[in-house]
Amino acid sequence: MPSELGQTPEGWEVKELGEVAWQHRSVVKPEEIDAELPYIALEHMPKRCIALTQWSNADGLASNKFKFEQGDILFGKLQPYFHKVGVAPLSGVCSTDIVVVRPNSNLWFGFVLGHTSSPEFVDYTDATSTGTRMPRTNWRDMSRYTIALPSMEVSRAFNGLVEPCVNRIVSATHESHSLAAQRDALLPGLVSGEVKV
Repeated sequence: MPSELGQTPEGWEVKELGEVAWQHRSVVKPEEIDAELPYIALEHMPKRCIALTQWSNADGLASNKFKFEQGDILFGKLQPYFHKVGVAPLSGVCSTDIVVVRPNSNLWFGFVLGHTSSPEFVDYTDATSTGTRMPRTNWRDMSRYTIALPSMEVSRAFNGLVEPCVNRIVSATHESHSLAAQRDALLPGLVSGEVKV
């Protein structure tokens, strides 16, 4: 059926992203952050890839950060044209140049992830960002992005396809980190000859 977004399926409505998602904005001061807590900054986020496989620890952080939980969608708001969007593989803290996005219901997860990681949405955030040298977007503008909203039943079915894929990515990320830690622990012994193959 016709709409302001063009042809949409029967029963779908034109809404704004903010009607199915919100910004989780939990600020934590540096003196309140556990040094061993995982920390994700923009440099840890790859371009055009929802798999976040790198992070550091929070030791030495000197400014406020945002808390996030495993499964949150992290969107790099500084220079958004770099297209840094991914799913948090663990809980921790992140740079305040990252927007922590949560769907209103877990059933909207796949739908929200699909939109926030799309080239069209990134182009929109780039066009509405402010600042010349270091443009930034913000949740107020992000939440106004117009979408064609399906029924909860359609979103549930779509989420049933997306969520297992994301879970496999997260599982593979942790397995990779575990294997890397084992390698790093064994390598000195192998080099010195203390450990025999």
